[in-house]
Amino acid sequence: MADHLIFEMLVIAAASFVVVAALVRLSFSPIIGYLAAGLLVGPHGFNLLGATEGIRFLGELGVALLMFIVGLEFSLPRLIAARTVVFGLGGLQVVATTALAATVAWLAGAGWVAALVLGAAAAMSSTAIAAKQLSDQGELNSRHGRIALGILLFQDLATLPALVVVDALHGRGGEADTLQAVTRSAVAVVLFVATALLARRALARAIEWVAGTRSNELFQLATLLLILASAHAAHVAGLSLPIAAFLAGMLVGESDFRHQVEDEIRPFRDVLLGLFFLTVGMSLDPGAITASPLLVLGAVLLLVGSKALIVFAVARIAGWAAAPALRAGLVLAHGGEFALLIVAQALAAGLLDAAAGQLVLVAVALSMVVAPLLIQRSGQIAALLGWAEARARIDEAAIAESCAGLSGHVVLCGYGRVGRLVAAALRASAVPYVVIERDVERLRLAQEHGHRAVFGDATRLSILRAVGVERARIVATTLPEHPTGRLLRRLRIAAPRVPAIVSTDDAVGLRPLIEAGASRILPENLAAGLALAEEVLLALGLPTGEIAARITEVRTGLNPELRGLPRPAAEDAAAPP
Repeated sequence: MADHLIFEMLVIAAASFVVVAALVRLSFSPIIGYLAAGLLVGPHGFNLLGATEGIRFLGELGVALLMFIVGLEFSLPRLIAARTVVFGLGGLQVVATTALAATVAWLAGAGWVAALVLGAAAAMSSTAIAAKQLSDQGELNSRHGRIALGILLFQDLATLPALVVVDALHGRGGEADTLQAVTRSAVAVVLFVATALLARRALARAIEWVAGTRSNELFQLATLLLILASAHAAHVAGLSLPIAAFLAGMLVGESDFRHQVEDEIRPFRDVLLGLFFLTVGMSLDPGAITASPLLVLGAVLLLVGSKALIVFAVARIAGWAAAPALRAGLVLAHGGEFALLIVAQALAAGLLDAAAGQLVLVAVALSMVVAPLLIQRSGQIAALLGWAEARARIDEAAIAESCAGLSGHVVLCGYGRVGRLVAAALRASAVPYVVIERDVERLRLAQEHGHRAVFGDATRLSILRAVGVERARIVATTLPEHPTGRLLRRLRIAAPRVPAIVSTDDAVGLRPLIEAGASRILPENLAAGLALAEEVLLALGLPTGEIAARITEVRTGLNPELRGLPRPAAEDAAAPP
C-alpha cells in the first residue's frame, strides 16, 4: 500500500510540474495546469491514477485551506467601506447570474435543487486569474479593476451559503429535505454569528500568547490545531470541512497576526489546492466535447456572454460609465475555482446528474482558458465599440498642448509607490518632467502633490508622442513587466535614441526587457537587498571601493542578463575613483 501511495504521489508531482511549468510560461493560470495534469493522468487520459480516497482527502484539505484564507480575508470594516461595490454590484451580479443560469438549467430539465446549484456555480469567477492578470497589466486600481475586485469579494463570500446548501442536501439525490436544510443553515448562521461576535477576541489573545513565544513551530502547530478543532466542531454540528475552515479563518481575520497565519498556511494551501484541481481534472471527460461539440461551445458562449452582459448591466445601473462597466464584465466573464468546487461538491453529494455536471465542469474549464485573453483585450474591445475613442483623442490633444514647451525632460510612466518617489526627487532637483498615469485615483493624487501629470496609457505610441518623448532626455517606467515590454517597443519606434530606465517588481525574466530596449534595469527586490547589504558592509567597516566591487559582483552574479548594461548610478557613485 505504501509503495502504491508513493507511486501515486510521484505521478501527481511529475505531471503537475511538467504541465504547470509549460502552461505558466504561456501565461496561463496554474489552475489550468492542474486541471490539464489531472486530465492526462486520470481515467480519461493515460489512466495512470484513479480517484482514490487518499487523493480525494488531500484535495478536500486543499479546499479547506482555501476557505480558511477566504475567512482570513473576511473583514467587516473593509466590507462596510466598500459596501456600494461589494454588496451593491456584487449582490446584484450573483443574484442575477444565479437566477438566469438556474432558469436555463430548469428549462433544460434539471430539478430545482440541481438548477439552483448550477446557477450558484455559474455566478462565480476566478479571483486568482482575474487578480493576477489585472496586476500584470497594472489595472488593479483602475475603475474596471475596482468594480471587478469588489464583485469577486462578494462572490467569495457567496460561496459559503452555496456550500451550506449543498452540504445540507448531501446524499439526498436532489430530493430536498426542507427541515434538514433549514436546520443546517441555521446552525451555520449561529456559528457564524458566534464566531464573529464572541470567539474572535478570546482567540486573538491566545494567538498573541503563541506569537509571544517567538517559535515558528509552535505558531504552525497552533494554526493547524485551530483548523482541526474547527473541523471537528463543525462535524459535530453536521457541517462540512470547508465551512469549518471558513469559520476558523474568521476567528483570526481581524487579529494582528492574520498576515503571519496566512504566510504560514499558504504553501500548504497552494500544494493541496492544486491536488483538488487535479482531482477535478481527473473527472473531466474530453468525450463530452467530441460527443457534443456544439453543446459545449454553446455552454461556454452562454456562460461568458451572459456574465459579461450582467456585470455590464449592473455596473451601468450603479452609475458607472460604459467603458469600465464593459471591461469589468469581460474581466469576470469566465468561470472560476469556486464554480469547480461547488459542482464537485454537488456531484459528490448526488445532487447533480453526471452528464450535466460534466458539461458544466468542461464549460467552466474552457472559459478559464480564454479568461486571460479577454482581460488583456478588454480595453480594445471597449474601444472598438466606440466607448473609449472620443476620450482618447481629446486626451491626446490636451496632452500635446500641455507638453509643447517641454524639452530635455524626463517622461515618468506610472505614479505608484516607486513612481511617486522618483517624481518627488525630480521636482526637488528642478528637473523638468511629466508623469503618465492611466489610473484616475493615482492621477489625482499626483496632481494634488503638485506634479505635472497627464492621463493616458504609456504603452500607446500616440501618448508617448503627445508628451514629446522624442525631445525627452530619459524615459523611466515603473509599470509591470508586460506593459513595460510594450512600452519599450513603442519607445524604440518613437524615439530610438532616448534611454529607458526600468524598475521591475522582481529580478526574474529580465531578458525580454533587455531585448525590448531597456537601457538600465533596477529590480526592486534586488535594489532593496543590495542597499541593505551595502549598509551591513559599511557598518562592518569595509572600504567603500571594496563594497562597490562586491555589490557589483553579487548583482551581476544573480542576474547575468544585467552584465552588459550600465551599472545603476548608486553603484557608480560608490565605485572607487
